[in-house]
Amino acid sequence: MVIRESRPARRWLVATTEYAGLTAYTGGIGSHYAALLPAIVESGTAVDLMVFSTGPLKASADLRGVRLARHVDLGRMPRVFALPLRALLVRAAAARSDYDRIFLAEWGGLGAALPRRAPLVTNLATSMRLANEISGLTPEMLPRATRAAVAVQNALEGRQITRSHGVVPISRAMLLWAECQYPDLPPAVVVRNCIDVAAVVDAASTAGLPVGWPEGDAPVVLFLGRLERRKGVTDAVRAFAEVASRHPEARLVLAGASGDSRFEPTKEALLELLPAQARERVFWLGHVADASLYRGIREATVAICPSPWEGFGNVALEIKAAGCPLVCTTGSGFDDFCVDGEDSLMVPPADAAALAGAIIRFLGDSHLRDRLTRTASQRVWQFAPGVVAAALVSAADQLVASSRR
Repeated sequence: MVIRESRPARRWLVATTEYAGLTAYTGGIGSHYAALLPAIVESGTAVDLMVFSTGPLKASADLRGVRLARHVDLGRMPRVFALPLRALLVRAAAARSDYDRIFLAEWGGLGAALPRRAPLVTNLATSMRLANEISGLTPEMLPRATRAAVAVQNALEGRQITRSHGVVPISRAMLLWAECQYPDLPPAVVVRNCIDVAAVVDAASTAGLPVGWPEGDAPVVLFLGRLERRKGVTDAVRAFAEVASRHPEARLVLAGASGDSRFEPTKEALLELLPAQARERVFWLGHVADASLYRGIREATVAICPSPWEGFGNVALEIKAAGCPLVCTTGSGFDDFCVDGEDSLMVPPADAAALAGAIIRFLGDSHLRDRLTRTASQRVWQFAPGVVAAALVSAADQLVASSRR
């Protein structure tokens, strides 16, 4: 048998359900891809993008060289049917062209129907199984109407992962978790996420403040993330109760969409965790979709990311780039780019007392805030899109070449 030498990838297919600037709502993966894919194009690789969404795409999006190959809107189709249909549509798109690489996150199992010969590399970011595990949700806790869709999604995601030529976890913590879940996990190379550092730095200085931002010069503790237990929102509010007792003038700002009220705490339930005198100093911004978020981060006294477990944590990179002191948790993806006492303060997960202690340290020590913020703003550039894109292209080539041999 003649083994053909691998060559650098020249054309990739990427499919996703979120893409910043195109879809109405995007989390970390959508922002990450919107920064990453143009950098891959700049490196000399063509990228075809396939987007699945509910509702129309934004017409004014600048894709910066990425070609929108297809948009699929399945409307109100039940999820249990939409999941396998999306996988079949990705298979059809891959069959129409000769792609060097097919790069897909595991969410939704978009690559589950691809043939084994397809040069599939799966980006391990957040699976349904992992999200429910972090949230503490078991199948029995889910509404009966959703259990079938969750089971289908878990199956499709597992099939995609195990049939890939290789996987690219976004952190060492993600790799360790995947190795425990999938004994037959394909070869892996960790490639960490990126953010558009230059754009965040610029917006932090030039954008206006978010609607609803509190007035005045009193300290602001900023929580960034969906208002869900897996993002640590209850720990954040409990910590603020202690902070408010020591700094009665401090305000808590929560920037993130509300979670599913069937499983997640409501605003009323969160306020019940605070003494009455502190409740009027809580500000709810909801999901902030524009650049004003970065100005808000820069204006905050301290920003917190208290997730009990995080695959990576793009928002922590954004906090560093915007120039705000950061408190985050240990034992997960933050460990890949945060160092306690050097560029951030790190506390154990699910420890509201330790979180409050770190916030209070920052509020009382401007020199500590300045020193850690300065170091963080220097180190964050290693997560700029060009750097990460080069690492990803190299990893994908390595994984596919090794699999074919």
